[in-house]
Amino acid sequence: MMKYYLLIVLILAARFLTGCGDNDQPADVQERPVDSQMVAEHVDPSTKFPQQVVVDTTAVNKNFVDDALGRTEETISLAELALQQGANATVKQVAQVIADDQHAMHRRLLELAKDEKRPDTGRRFSDGSYEELKKLAGAAFDRQWVEKMVTRNAADVSRFAAESGAGKNKGVRKFADEALPKLKAHQQQLESCRVKLQ
Repeated sequence: MMKYYLLIVLILAARFLTGCGDNDQPADVQERPVDSQMVAEHVDPSTKFPQQVVVDTTAVNKNFVDDALGRTEETISLAELALQQGANATVKQVAQVIADDQHAMHRRLLELAKDEKRPDTGRRFSDGSYEELKKLAGAAFDRQWVEKMVTRNAADVSRFAAESGAGKNKGVRKFADEALPKLKAHQQQLESCRVKLQ
């Protein structure tokens, strides 16, 4: 009789131990950690490195500011060149608006970069566009300047729109959002100017 009770106790104990932690969930569901699932939603499946995403995001913000600084300096140089060598009154008017707005943008970018001593790179055009335009005069200069500025400004509109919509740094995103309407206005002015010069 004692053996019978002992056997029942052992069977009940075995069932209790094997059933512990089931919670009516399949084993594969229990093995997935919640934290990694939440992180994985923001991770490229090909890398599986959540920390790398944070690093990359920071780099993108810094790269945007550095790139925008260089491009505003170059755009200011191009606008000033049009004021000196342009023959068409409309071209000069558009160049003046662009120069004023880009100077304001440049000052704001320096604040965001916290680097007031950053050297001027406005004359370092890697594509040679500045030197190429410098050799032209009159109507030929006006047409080429507008063509280059239409392409250049369209690229800036795309860059700023992307940063405005997806930037991770609030200050940089706000700057891009506020500058975007001005860049779009420049694009309309340049497109209109191009039509007049045809």
